[in-house]
Amino acid sequence: MIQSTSSPQPSAWKVWAVLGALLLICCLGVLCYWMALFVVVDRNISLVPTATLNPTCETANCLNACIRRLPDFEIAPLGNRWSELSKKEGGYELARYRLDEQTSELKQVAQPTVPEYLGPYQTDTQLHQRIWNYFTGIFPNDTELHVSYMAVYMDSSEDRYQASIWNLDGKWRLYINLVEFNDPESVVDTLAHEYGHMLTLNGNQVTALPDEYGLEREQTDFDKMRAKCNGQFFSGYECAIEKSYLNEFGNRFWVGDVYDTWVQVFLLSEKDQSAIDEFYTKYSDQFVTDYAATNPHEDIAESWTEFIMRPKPTGTSIADQKILFFYEFPELVQLRSEVIYNVCQYAITQK
Repeated sequence: MIQSTSSPQPSAWKVWAVLGALLLICCLGVLCYWMALFVVVDRNISLVPTATLNPTCETANCLNACIRRLPDFEIAPLGNRWSELSKKEGGYELARYRLDEQTSELKQVAQPTVPEYLGPYQTDTQLHQRIWNYFTGIFPNDTELHVSYMAVYMDSSEDRYQASIWNLDGKWRLYINLVEFNDPESVVDTLAHEYGHMLTLNGNQVTALPDEYGLEREQTDFDKMRAKCNGQFFSGYECAIEKSYLNEFGNRFWVGDVYDTWVQVFLLSEKDQSAIDEFYTKYSDQFVTDYAATNPHEDIAESWTEFIMRPKPTGTSIADQKILFFYEFPELVQLRSEVIYNVCQYAITQK
C-alpha cells in the first residue's frame, strides 16, 4: 500500500504565524526607535525632565535639566592669541572688585595694564558682574561664608587654575579665570568646588598653623606641625577643629597607609609632580577624581562637588562613601536643595 505525504499539522502553522508576528513587531519597534532618535538629535530635544517655575525636585537630574537652560557666557575665543597668552606665567589680571558692605554693590577698585588684545575682556564689566551674581546667587553669601572680593584674570598656561578662593584675614577672595568660563555645567561645577573650600576651611572648621618650614619640609617638620593638632586631623596645612566636617572626613578616609603614603608624596610634590599621579593610580578607587588625590583639601572639595552635581551613589567604594558622607548632615542636604533651587530659579530669570 502506497502512503501519501502528509501536510504540516495546523498547530505547526500557528507557531510559525506567532513567530512571524513577533518578528514583525520587533522590526517595527526598532524602526520607530531609530525614527524617534533621529527626531531627538535633529531637533536637539532633551530627554531629561525640564525644570519648572517651581523647581521642588531635589535630584541631580533636575539640577542638570536647569543647568542646560542656563545661557553660555559667550566669552570671545582667544584664537591665535592663545599661545601668546600661555607664555605669560600666571596670565594677566584684568580687574579687581570689592563688595561695598553698605550698599551690597560690587565696585571695581583696580584695572591693571594688559596687552591690547585683552582689552575687550578687561572692559566687559557686565560679564564680570554676571559671574559675581552667578556665584553669590547660587551659593549663599552669608555672614559666615562671605565673599567680599573678586579678581578676574586670563591664563591659558598648561598648569592654569579654573578658579581659586583664598581666605585672607577672615575674608574670602574669589579669583576667576575667564579662559575657563564657558559652558554652564563646567562653571557651576567649578564654583561648587570653590564653595566647598569655603565650607570646609573657614574659621569654624580649621585652625591655621604658622608654617616655619616653607616648601622644603622634611618628615620631622611635618610631624612637629601635626603634633600641634592634639589628635585632630592635620591636613598638611591646618588643624581641623574637633566637630568640623574636615576632621570627621579626614579621620574616616585619610588614615593608615593612604595617609602615610600621601605624606611622602606631599613632601615630594614640589620636587616631583609625578608623585601625585602615582599616588592616585595606587588608590584610584578612593577618590572621585584624580585631582582629589592632591591633598585632603581638594579631596573633600571634589567629593562635595560630586555630592552637589551628581545622583546619590549606590556603590560601596571609598569614593562613593566620600560622597555619601555629606548626606549624613541634614544641614548639608538642605544646602544642596537650596543650590539646586537657586540654579533653577536663575535659569528661569534668564529666559
